[in-house]
Amino acid sequence: MSVHSGIGEEYMQDQGELVIKGIRIESKVLQERNVRPCGEGKCIAACCSGGVWLREDEAPRILKWADAIKACLPADRHDHSNWFESGKDDEEEEIGTSTVDDPARPGQHCCVFLQPDRKCSLQVVSQENNLRWPGIKPFYCATYPFYTEDDALMVDDETPLKFKGAACRRPSSDKRPLYEIYKMEAILALGEDGYRELLSRVDRSRRR
Repeated sequence: MSVHSGIGEEYMQDQGELVIKGIRIESKVLQERNVRPCGEGKCIAACCSGGVWLREDEAPRILKWADAIKACLPADRHDHSNWFESGKDDEEEEIGTSTVDDPARPGQHCCVFLQPDRKCSLQVVSQENNLRWPGIKPFYCATYPFYTEDDALMVDDETPLKFKGAACRRPSSDKRPLYEIYKMEAILALGEDGYRELLSRVDRSRRR
């Protein structure tokens, strides 16, 4: 995988931190890479190896589609009272998706909503019912490989390295910035207006 960090580093050197709608943009988000997103038949769901924290409205929204979700999952995961668990994130009480034994990786875990074919049941139900993106898929899943931490938009480069055969970053002959390669994810993280601001500010920096 070829990486060119020029855009990100040049912007930070010339302009300082890039902050959009109160979110600091990590320089990696601006990096140009010869990659393309994971695709059908290639994904082993490395990003679904654990549970995910949920926003306040997400668990109730998921439960509205419980019957459709159960139809996608093995029988031993049909009890929706076991789909979520609470814990602490940054010392605050949060709710997240539960994990179960991963049938494809003995001794490891995966998200309770991961189907045996390595597809996300929440995404499958969303697509089958023509729900507007991201449907009932949790925000922090739908923005992957971007994630937010301490009010910063960052890139997860660690997960693909932990899973042999993971195709999170497939080779591509085209070199483009990550915010373009993962446009939908970036728009979801920043909003349409935030994404337009990102494009505008990077473009102005290039023309200096």
